[in-house]
Amino acid sequence: MAESSDGFDVVILGGGNAGYALAFRATGLGLSVALVERDKVGGTCLHRGCIPTKALLHAADLMDEFRGAGDFGILAQEPEVDWGKVLDFKGGVVGQMYKGVSGLVKKHKIELVEGSGSLKDNKTVVVRTNDGERTLSADKAVVLATGSYPRDLPFIAADGDKVHNSNHGLEAKDIPSSVVIVGGNYIGLEFASIYRSFGAEVTVVEMLDRIAPAEDSDVSEALGKLLQRRGIKFHLGVEVTGATSADDGVEVEIKKGEDSETIKAERMFVAIGRGPRTSHMGFEEAGVKMDKGFIVVDQNFKTSADGVYAIGDAIHMPDANWPHPQLAHVAFIEGIKLGELLAGQDITPVDYKNIAHIIYCQPEVASVGLTEDKAKEAGLEVVTQRYPFSANARALMLGGGQGFVKTVAEKDGAVLGVHIVGPRASDLITEAQLATSWEAYPSELSEIIHPHPTLSEAIGETFMHLAGRPLHG
Repeated sequence: MAESSDGFDVVILGGGNAGYALAFRATGLGLSVALVERDKVGGTCLHRGCIPTKALLHAADLMDEFRGAGDFGILAQEPEVDWGKVLDFKGGVVGQMYKGVSGLVKKHKIELVEGSGSLKDNKTVVVRTNDGERTLSADKAVVLATGSYPRDLPFIAADGDKVHNSNHGLEAKDIPSSVVIVGGNYIGLEFASIYRSFGAEVTVVEMLDRIAPAEDSDVSEALGKLLQRRGIKFHLGVEVTGATSADDGVEVEIKKGEDSETIKAERMFVAIGRGPRTSHMGFEEAGVKMDKGFIVVDQNFKTSADGVYAIGDAIHMPDANWPHPQLAHVAFIEGIKLGELLAGQDITPVDYKNIAHIIYCQPEVASVGLTEDKAKEAGLEVVTQRYPFSANARALMLGGGQGFVKTVAEKDGAVLGVHIVGPRASDLITEAQLATSWEAYPSELSEIIHPHPTLSEAIGETFMHLAGRPLHG
């Protein structure tokens, strides 16, 4: 263990999911750790991402449940919204989680250094604090876990007034009467769902020819239809060529082929992805190889600078078996594995292909493994099976039975992917992840007895059908 108050085994730059997961695991294995954070421990996920967004989505879902209560024989008037209390609810969830994480930092005896850090060399981090500069040295490793930020459009910046990004959307003082959302992936679709549930007219514009482009094409198509039923409008395969804002709202210019159109709305929401937060921190000067702002690492999270590692949203891993996803649970597992590696343990590479990903809109989408198209592109002969939630008793009890489960398997082989659009998909996907990660065969999975009535039976039905022993279907 390092003896100096400013000397540690591990110095971590960034206290988000990746950074604090690493800190917890490393201290649990006997290493001394300094954790540098310029804002609050918990990072984007806790304060400006996963947690507050899903809290707002839950409140939005309650609005829809109240509106549909008559279908269950519960007579209720149109619900009224106290947006201030919605924000208070969201803030309460974040506050409680922040208190818990902060308590764990103290429990693990992690040295939390509040300030903006930069990499001086491969063993030294300089932190600008309110009390001046502090220099931290690392005996074993410096770890870069600096996270990401919401990208802007090149011709207009998100200002928190008429043009919002996800940070602004979580703190907005009201719900606009109308909003144009640029980007049809998970962030854009989640906020589209929130805004629509609270009564806004929502238009989503997406440059690709379908929303949720990373999902199985059948799921993307079904999701688009279900969101359209909710009144959300889509412009797909279009380019956003310009935008202007004024006191009365925004005008967004879109182009498809030779045709141009201007969409007017009270607000514009930009959701075109997240960039790596790596600028002006001395990484390249210290010998760290970069690629378009991302930190290049190998499968053990090593950078090109000796003794410097990187994890989380800001990394690029060329040798991985799958593109690196910017997800909170990916950051957690990377932090855990790197903590074990630095403590001298052997680790296995993260299997990024079998990481579950979720869109928490209404209805939810959850997927793991290969889509049908990706499996065919890999040269595999595949079979697929869909089971509709309209045939699942539990889904009907929850209101309508929208969506389905689709399982993709290699012909006479293992399950390759499971893709869900429908109720509580986020809670169902872990079973599917076990199936794809363990390369289980449908014949094996069909032996699992799913409780009745549950949503999980829909997954089981696809396994049973692929095994040649369908029960319902």
